[in-house]
Amino acid sequence: MALCLEQVGLEAERRGPREWGVRVPTATRGAIGVGIEAGERTVTMRAFFLRGPDRGHEEVYRRLLRRHLDTRHWRFALDDVGDLYLVADVPLACLDAHGLDGLLGALSALVDETYEGVVRAGFQVPEGALLRAPQP
Repeated sequence: MALCLEQVGLEAERRGPREWGVRVPTATRGAIGVGIEAGERTVTMRAFFLRGPDRGHEEVYRRLLRRHLDTRHWRFALDDVGDLYLVADVPLACLDAHGLDGLLGALSALVDETYEGVVRAGFQVPEGALLRAPQP
């Protein structure tokens, strides 16, 4: 897995014997942190998407559940306090550098496609305000 991360060109932070953290760039949200854990047969990836919405919960959850129809590996999930995550589970045997690059690219695209709409539905955003990724 470490070799695959290196081949993809992302700087990986080792967090444990079979765990890494990477930052995946997105255009709308900025870099998104992804925790990667390699199990015996499966690689699990988890990325914090957004804190729980202040309002419009039903609309936010409907949007995210609808996206599940169009995504193959990534799915939205809630934690106990309502914060939103993206999670993927992939067979370890099928995951090479090309597959990992595709998964992380799909994550970036999914965030770019959904982030602004979810923020506007779930939080008080002034009319006409532009949402931009933080600049480094």
